[in-house]
Amino acid sequence: MPCVPRFAVPVAAHHGSCRQAAGVPVLGSGDAALPRATWCREEREPTSAVARCEMIESPRRGYTPSALTITSQPASDGAGRMLVCRLQLVYTPGTPAVRMVGLGDGPLVIGRDPGPGGFGLADSEASRVHARIERDDPCGGWRIVDAGSRNGILVDGKPATSAPLRHGTVVRLGASLLVYLEHEIAANEALAPETDALRGQSVAMQRVRADIAVVAPHSTSVLIVGETGVGKERVAAEIHRLSGRAGRYVTVNCAAIPENLAENELFGHVGGAFTGAVGRAEGLFQAADGGTLFLDEVGELPPTVQAKLLRVLTTGEVRPIGSTQSVPVDVRVVAATHRDVAREAQDPDGAFRADLFARLSAWVLQVPPLRDRREDVLPLAEAFLLAGSIPLPLSPGAAEALLLHPWPFNVRELRHVVEGAALRAAAAGAIRPEHLPEELAGRVRRAGAAGSGVTSPPLELLIDRSATPSSETLVRVMKHFGGNILAVAEFFGRHRRQVYRWMERYQIDPGLIREADTGPDPD
Repeated sequence: MPCVPRFAVPVAAHHGSCRQAAGVPVLGSGDAALPRATWCREEREPTSAVARCEMIESPRRGYTPSALTITSQPASDGAGRMLVCRLQLVYTPGTPAVRMVGLGDGPLVIGRDPGPGGFGLADSEASRVHARIERDDPCGGWRIVDAGSRNGILVDGKPATSAPLRHGTVVRLGASLLVYLEHEIAANEALAPETDALRGQSVAMQRVRADIAVVAPHSTSVLIVGETGVGKERVAAEIHRLSGRAGRYVTVNCAAIPENLAENELFGHVGGAFTGAVGRAEGLFQAADGGTLFLDEVGELPPTVQAKLLRVLTTGEVRPIGSTQSVPVDVRVVAATHRDVAREAQDPDGAFRADLFARLSAWVLQVPPLRDRREDVLPLAEAFLLAGSIPLPLSPGAAEALLLHPWPFNVRELRHVVEGAALRAAAAGAIRPEHLPEELAGRVRRAGAAGSGVTSPPLELLIDRSATPSSETLVRVMKHFGGNILAVAEFFGRHRRQVYRWMERYQIDPGLIREADTGPDPD
């Protein structure tokens, strides 16, 4: 896309307005559920065509309460594509209204009380005027600048007074976390809303669901590619669910089948085909007749079985081992792999047949890795926590650690991390960095050390838990646990009633502790 002035966008009095191609979705806070999202419609005026952004509030989510949405003009090359940028608020202790703020030529102020036209944070740790979003270069980029805040700003886990914003940049202001995103959107591009079966509000996942909706009703073979743990099996199940096929959804992990049994597993056998074959047994293709067969890790199939799989895809018939008769089957094949089978198919010495790849790749569906859609990390973590036995909230520090981690094993790794953290944090009442694996917790500890020059030792090493605490010690521990009386009692190894007695003796109001501006302690 050529370099064009991206963000010459006037700030509207109520919703913000933007110039863009009619019918292009403005991917703001409402894109969590696209049918109720924000869209622009063209209104003809005597001298110009202006697209006005009308906000329709979508259901609130725990970690995506609002977004700053910045939109650009269409590219001048006539391609009809549009660069959509947003600085999305993904975590905040408050619950601001779902809304969009347009950014014009001047800077946009973010803070607890940013003034007219600014973006307000319901966050007691944020300064009244915390940061500004300003233009960064002639091509229309943006940067965030500290506006003299008392807590400073962290950009990708490091203290900064000014930093450019790039796709995936994580910004922390007080206890609030924002992610900067850039997407190119075509004027006629289809995007599909989040579903319970396939979660993710990101543009990348909306595109995946839109692709599924297009290809699912047809019998075309689908090849799903993506890294380990991105959710390829869920995508395959969603294709079958939307296909309308009445038959079964049958799955097989090709990597788990021994080479000498793969043919029998897929195509079945007749009696006497080999030693021990006393009767007829249908294979997975026949079991999936009228439905869908999902071949997970298809790249692991041995070459001999690949050749026979190609024959089934070509003829629509299977021949059981030992049989001279072919059996017609009506099976939709969906395959998945984490390997680069396209490159292997082009390599004469590659392990994957080029003709089989050509058959399977009639529709290739790429599932993006989690590190490329950071805005999905906290909603997914929230969903995993709510589904578990201990649905605990995330502290700001834990949420930041999750956003900064590269997630090499993707959604599967995220699920295991938050489930383990919930078990370790059961007594604390909230998941904090120390409950996460060291690789994640170290990211926010390093950020804090870089800003202060020191690293605070654990609270357990600073306080004698066997002695009766002083008023100052009790307040410090209560602040550390966010006013959670049960967690304070667990820390001292006492009953909650004892903590209440101490509070009465020292005249400590727990409500004031919860509402106080506690600096970094809530992490």
